Amino acid sequence: MTLNRRWLVISATGIILLIYLTASILQIPVLVISEQQGDEVLIIPMLDEQEFDYKYIHSVQKTPVQEHFAVAPDNQLLLTSTTYQSFGVGLPFLPGEGDLKHIDGKYVLTGINRRFDRINIGFITLAHQELSYDGKCYSFQDYFESGALLVVEVKHYSAREIIGEFIRRTYSD
Repeated sequence: MTLNRRWLVISATGIILLIYLTASILQIPVLVISEQQGDEVLIIPMLDEQEFDYKYIHSVQKTPVQEHFAVAPDNQLLLTSTTYQSFGVGLPFLPGEGDLKHIDGKYVLTGINRRFDRINIGFITLAHQELSYDGKCYSFQDYFESGALLVVEVKHYSAREIIGEFIRRTYSD
């Protein structure tokens, strides 16, 4: 083996090792949705934004509700605003809950800033529940059976773990 070729092999091996170590150390916030007593089913790396929406049809009013969340630095979920079309059971409306405005036929409550370590959700197909992140919607009915008790939380995965999980899910089906 010539000196140039040996140097190329050593350099390439070093670069691959550096990439592997960086991917193992670099931590990325990941939105994880799982069943309360089950595996992590939906894993969404939050690379572009640190915000997402939870959308559903209100069980009593039968109108759409959208709750806007942000990821707080301590991995908590921060409910920042809610948008809905009519007042109903469980929907916030009191002055102390935020700033309520009526915009284009919808009620928009901002400034809520309520923190959660995790969000527990009872999933039923009639509610058309979905999570929206970075322009993509994840309908819960594509991943879970009606009646499932779900947990939404933020965790940190290394880039290597995310790639490994993607490969495992892609080739295990």
